[in-house]
Amino acid sequence: MDYARRYAGQRRLAGASLILLWILFVGRDWLLLNTLDPNILLRVGHVRLAGAVGMAVPVWLMWGPRAFDERRAVRLLCVVMLSCWFAQLGLMSVYPANQAFDAISPELFIITFLIFTSFRLRAITAAWLVGLCVVTFRLTIYLWIRGNVSTPGFHSLSWVHRGNTVSLMYLAGIVVCIQFERAARREFVFRRTLRAAKARVEAASLAVNQQNDRMREIVREKERFFSSAYHDIQQPLAAINLFIRSARIKLEGEHAASHDLDVVEETARDILDMFKDIQDYSELGSYIPHMAPLDTQAVLTEVYEQYLEPARSRGIELRISGRRRRPPPIESDRSLFKRVLSNFVSNAIKNTSTGGVVIGWVEIGERLRIDVRDTGVGISPAHREAIFAEYYQINNPGRDRSKGLGLGLSIVHRVIGILPKHSMSFWSVEERGSRFSLYAPISKMTPVIETDDPKSDASTSVLQGKYVLLCDDEPTVLEGLRRLFLSAGALVDTAESMAGFDAILADDGRIPDIIVTDIRLRDGPTGIEVAERIRQHFAWAGVLPVAFITGELVSPHALRDFAEPFVLLRKSSAPESTLAEVSRFVAAQQAAGFDHVRDP
Repeated sequence: MDYARRYAGQRRLAGASLILLWILFVGRDWLLLNTLDPNILLRVGHVRLAGAVGMAVPVWLMWGPRAFDERRAVRLLCVVMLSCWFAQLGLMSVYPANQAFDAISPELFIITFLIFTSFRLRAITAAWLVGLCVVTFRLTIYLWIRGNVSTPGFHSLSWVHRGNTVSLMYLAGIVVCIQFERAARREFVFRRTLRAAKARVEAASLAVNQQNDRMREIVREKERFFSSAYHDIQQPLAAINLFIRSARIKLEGEHAASHDLDVVEETARDILDMFKDIQDYSELGSYIPHMAPLDTQAVLTEVYEQYLEPARSRGIELRISGRRRRPPPIESDRSLFKRVLSNFVSNAIKNTSTGGVVIGWVEIGERLRIDVRDTGVGISPAHREAIFAEYYQINNPGRDRSKGLGLGLSIVHRVIGILPKHSMSFWSVEERGSRFSLYAPISKMTPVIETDDPKSDASTSVLQGKYVLLCDDEPTVLEGLRRLFLSAGALVDTAESMAGFDAILADDGRIPDIIVTDIRLRDGPTGIEVAERIRQHFAWAGVLPVAFITGELVSPHALRDFAEPFVLLRKSSAPESTLAEVSRFVAAQQAAGFDHVRDP
């Protein structure tokens, strides 16, 4: 059926060509017979006409849908060929015996050739069809020779040779026809296999694409749920932290109440630290490192000072190994490098009950190895392959929340994958301690001395007398933020949505020095839209600075369309850190020439 569809045009052309040649040979008959008896020419014409009709009818039928049905097409071709062949044999009995050789033999060869080429996917059909033609031809020759042996100019031997030639053509044609059919079948099988393979590949590709789409949708749904849950859980925790600070200020000197607040604050901080680990782990997926020369000693000192008090509270010693010279600068991303080192130190402190933790370094060729060694519980061989997995913790079957979620080393593992030319290793002996090492390339450039320690930045006194607009849809968080900024001496107006600011902005009073808003608000405009509308209201005064305080897993990249200046802060941060970050941000805007303090 495939062959019938592909070669229907060729078969029609072959049939039409045969009819055309048959008609052209009528002219040849005229040239040979016009000087002879007109009755011979008339009988030849009748035979030619009968043969033309016998061929034309099936060829005409092949111009319809029958040509695409292999069995019907073969039957029609057989009718065409047999009509032509028997018409040829009829011409042999009509033509003068001494001229029949020159008139009939070319047509016999042409018909035989057309049979083999038209049935090249039907070697069996061609074999019996041509075999029938050969048998009838030889039988006709035998009878014809007997009837014309006495005819002048008739050579019976030539006709015997001619019969042998047709027989040899038949044998050669069968061999060629078989090869044609085998080649055609191989081609068909190859094309069918190729189509099937392509169909399987396309089906598999479609299935993979559909599966990928489903997985992406599941991931997006999970991220939306996780972000919403993260935000909703952080709201009350942030409120707890803010009100603890406010209550502590009011209850100074009340030791019993202060102790209770210490317990509540420590519990809240533990939970917030867990969420900060989740936030850090989530943000690493889209983080682009900013490589620059770093002052290694400055970062080591910052981490040391950050964890000195937690180490003392656990009764262990934290120190930096003494060396005669400072460590060389490294080429790294400052925040990621400090995060890895902080996680090493934090992990060491949590898993050390006696002894201490030492931070050291050693120069190895063109790389610097920073070591964090502890005298803690160590890591058994059974756990060494799993400690970098998410949420995996050793010796914490009860999931003590003070030990975090088990994301510290998994964060380290992801950071190492992000930072170019960085690697890590660890060595551990159970019950004797561990050493975690970070390898970083040494920088050939001198780093700019800087620090990101909030204590060394602008003091909270920067907010003294500043006008702050606060927006948060959670009343307790909003009240906590209000008290936080009031404690720093700022003038504060609050609202839970844009509607709450309409009356404040209608007075055309003082221009705010900073807008502090949550990104996700319950109803109406988002925090981003609130900030933009307030900016538009005071557009004549320049672009107001904005501090977004959010509990969602929002990357700074998500605010790329929001005009500078702005800063993204986290509700998981301690109140003092939030105040310090806002103070530093306001101080930076003052240094840049932004100061809109006006009389109320």
